Amino acid sequence: MLDLTNEYIQISILAIVQGLTEFLPVSSSGHLVLAPHLLGFKDPGLVVDAFLHLGTLLAAVIYFREDIYLMSKALLLSLRKALGDEASHKKDSVLMSIHRRLAVGIMLASIPAVLLGLIAKDFFESEYIRSVEFVAYMLIAGAVLILVSEQFFGKEKTISSLSKKRMFFVGLMQSLALLPGMSRSGSTIAGGLFMGLKKDEAARFSFLLGLPVIAGAGALALKDMLADGLSADLNLSALALGLFLSFLSGYLAIDFLLKFLKKQSLTWFVAYRVILAFVLIYLL
Repeated sequence: MLDLTNEYIQISILAIVQGLTEFLPVSSSGHLVLAPHLLGFKDPGLVVDAFLHLGTLLAAVIYFREDIYLMSKALLLSLRKALGDEASHKKDSVLMSIHRRLAVGIMLASIPAVLLGLIAKDFFESEYIRSVEFVAYMLIAGAVLILVSEQFFGKEKTISSLSKKRMFFVGLMQSLALLPGMSRSGSTIAGGLFMGLKKDEAARFSFLLGLPVIAGAGALALKDMLADGLSADLNLSALALGLFLSFLSGYLAIDFLLKFLKKQSLTWFVAYRVILAFVLIYLL
């Protein structure tokens, strides 16, 4: 039997839940609300939250390191051109143009969720919004959204064909993830499908779009953690374990979903969300 009062066990479970559900379309915030309720955990605290977000951020950064490098290079090239560097004109290319548009599109598409999160922070952290009942309803709502987007909208477009306006629309969809149970990856994959992307391309864009948001969530948790002060009895080895497990499970979740969606349907995740929601409603 697992000793669920053991700090290592609790952090390990939360780390794996965070890593898997951050990228699978099943809602990480919803599962992190549910886990303490169902398993009787105490609030893990801001320090654990910051470390788990850092783990998933590292997973995404390492997995998409080539895309990040090319987007950074494209933006730097644009800056040099703007400053009158003639050599930069010769280095520009169609590939750089695509990654420049992608980088700018991701920055623009990140604005809605960030602004809404800052403006309505108290609302999204209210007791009812973070209740098991609300999470159950949002799991169902998100399932309907994913099902409709896949059945009626997904086509054969790739990320390189997306305009900034279409990227911004996916960013608007990302705002839904502020509601626990909706799922950031679920709502943005649905948004990508609404814009005509293939399922695996919608997932890839969802993950790239999530980089600023995951980084921002981790930074806010770190800020709150530092504001509250660091406890002298921090279990650094347990936190290191949580960081590693959230990184590993996050990396595997990204790789799994991108490969899975090349041939399989999102219906499996829709079914999981609905079953989990009704189980929670029954338990309530």
